[in-house]
Amino acid sequence: MIKQKIKAINIDNDILQKPIDEANYFHEICQKDLIVLHFTAGYNWQGAWATFAAPGKMSTPYIVDLTGPKHIVKLYDEKFWSYHLGIKEDRQHLNDKRSIGIEIVNIGPVWNKDGRWVDYLGKEWPESEIVKGKNRGADGGVKFPDEQVIAVAQLVNYLCQKYKIKKVIPAERINCQWPGIGNFKGIATHQMFRKDKYDLGVAWPWEKFLKECGVK
Repeated sequence: MIKQKIKAINIDNDILQKPIDEANYFHEICQKDLIVLHFTAGYNWQGAWATFAAPGKMSTPYIVDLTGPKHIVKLYDEKFWSYHLGIKEDRQHLNDKRSIGIEIVNIGPVWNKDGRWVDYLGKEWPESEIVKGKNRGADGGVKFPDEQVIAVAQLVNYLCQKYKIKKVIPAERINCQWPGIGNFKGIATHQMFRKDKYDLGVAWPWEKFLKECGVK
């Protein structure tokens, strides 16, 4: 195992508390053995927060911002649960219940249109901000800042220690692995569970994350 290189998370100093209404998640305490990483498909944490704060029970307990003194935004206690995977075949929502979702602020996939890199909302990105690579029809993804990756690793370390979650990831990092991944315990991404999702895609810097987080 790689030696952990980042400091332990401090709940009071490192996390911005922005609770959503208690009606927007289930108050059922569940055993946690899985962390699922998502991206927000947006430009800031406030947009994701507003979506999760709307009536309904679709949310994650954490959002990790691009930058700022407090990257990590907490919406509710992760011991509870909400819908975040959207697996139709999982009728009992067992994977939603056993997992902790983390939303990472990032617009996601981009397409190369005559030399212009464009996201799904039509915004053009400089090539320096793009990681090239095919992912479910997209031509690349927008980079994740180093400080954001470190914040995610810091949060993952904290949650793995708190809930005794294994620090392992699947060997295949892009393709959908459902239904087999329904038995996996460790750290995964949304697109490992669904064929129609892009997150986290080719831009997520796995090697840096693995090094920072001490994941196998």
